[in-house]
Amino acid sequence: MSRDYDEKRDYFRMAADCPLSFTIHGDETLYNGQCINLSAGGVRFHSETVVEPGSLVEINITPDKSVVPPLKAVIEIIRRDATSKANTYEYGGTIKKLL
Repeated sequence: MSRDYDEKRDYFRMAADCPLSFTIHGDETLYNGQCINLSAGGVRFHSETVVEPGSLVEINITPDKSVVPPLKAVIEIIRRDATSKANTYEYGGTIKKLL
C-alpha cells in the first residue's frame, strides 16, 4: 500500500475503542476514560477528568476481546484538547514505561 503523504509519526496507530482506567501520579483516585487509539509510543483517549499536560498517569486498558492482552503503562500527558461533548477532553500521551 503506497502513501500519498509524508508520515511524521514513528509508529503506526491502531484504533482501540475500549474502556480504560487511570490514576494520576500522586493521587490514588481511579478515573475512567475511553481509549481512541494507541501505538508503540503513545496513546490517545478521552475522559471527563481534567489532567494537566506534563502529568504522569498510570493507565490500564482492558480490551473487550480476551485474545488481546491488557495493557498497563505509565504515560506522560503531552496534549489536552476540548471535545465537542461538554466537559470531555481528548488526551495524547507518550508511553514512558510498561508495567
